[in-house]
Amino acid sequence: FFFFHVWSASFFAPAGRQYVYIFYIHCTAPTMWSVVEAKQKPSRRRREESAARRGQTDAILTLAPTVSSRMISALVRDLRRTSQALRGLNFVCCDILSPVRRFLETRVDGLTRVHLIALGIGPFSRQESRSGFLQMAFLLALKKECESVIQTQSKSSAPAAMGTQVNIFPVAGATCLYCEGSPALHTSFFDPVAGELHACCCEKLGVIMEKENRYGAYTPNDLNALLIAYLPHCPWALLRNLFVSNLLPCREFAGAGHVGQLRSILVVGNDLRGRARRDNDFMEALIPFLHFVKVRAEQKRGNPRGVDKVEDVDGSILSGLRGISRNDIACAFSDTAVMQLNMEREAEFFEALPRLRLPPLVRDGPDLL
Repeated sequence: FFFFHVWSASFFAPAGRQYVYIFYIHCTAPTMWSVVEAKQKPSRRRREESAARRGQTDAILTLAPTVSSRMISALVRDLRRTSQALRGLNFVCCDILSPVRRFLETRVDGLTRVHLIALGIGPFSRQESRSGFLQMAFLLALKKECESVIQTQSKSSAPAAMGTQVNIFPVAGATCLYCEGSPALHTSFFDPVAGELHACCCEKLGVIMEKENRYGAYTPNDLNALLIAYLPHCPWALLRNLFVSNLLPCREFAGAGHVGQLRSILVVGNDLRGRARRDNDFMEALIPFLHFVKVRAEQKRGNPRGVDKVEDVDGSILSGLRGISRNDIACAFSDTAVMQLNMEREAEFFEALPRLRLPPLVRDGPDLL
């Protein structure tokens, strides 16, 4: 490669009217490395874009939280402490834990398994969501209540030779309080946005974080198993899938005396009676055959600011739940009810079941958002 530098000049001589031209040509031959360096050097626009991208990446990496063992231990300890405090609140004991205990005690004979599943909690660290934090702590309270009922029943029904309590955990989240003849408690949790922090906390809390999204289609494993579903503030489609999936398997056997597995499930979640009424809707047709216990952790009417006024929440909440206000409690448990099949209307439900129009299971679309 050669570069030519040309310089020229002209002179006018008046006497002879002649033009004189002088040319100067300088030829240089650059080195190979200077050419390569010039070819590889990016333009200014590309340099500016690259610098901007590096700056954004560095900012994202700087803001991304790192999961440490100290962070996990602190969250687990906080959840356990809050769960214990929730069990002492009046509305939690009367409106939720008492119906759960009665549900288990009336069906414990021949019981083989209790599956406690939680959907719709979302990220449950205190910094991410106070409602999610309280709901995860309440899941631990439900787990503790189920363990207490199973342990009490096992002690009363176990033979004298097997009267010694043995704590066995076949897998994380499964509790077998006696070697034989005792139902196992399986506690699981699913949320599509759960991350590494939530998985590590669930492992320490004895809760299995499921990897597969079943869109609420959970059923008891067999006729002697029970399902307790905790679905706080979840999409209505998940709740509908739960009820439908527990009617579909046994619908064709309704004439033979089967009412389906609906009698074996208890739901703590969105109150169906609070939905907007729709014509020919499956959920509307199901309401008359369900028994409801309203959770009364709601803000009192007439309070314009809606803060620090919650029914059935006494003054001990401030000392038992550090950093949690009454408004946080109201938001976490608002519009919630305990729902199960009304056994007094079981015969009517048995007759209406063949005529009930069951919708298909929803696995995508805006209803799941």
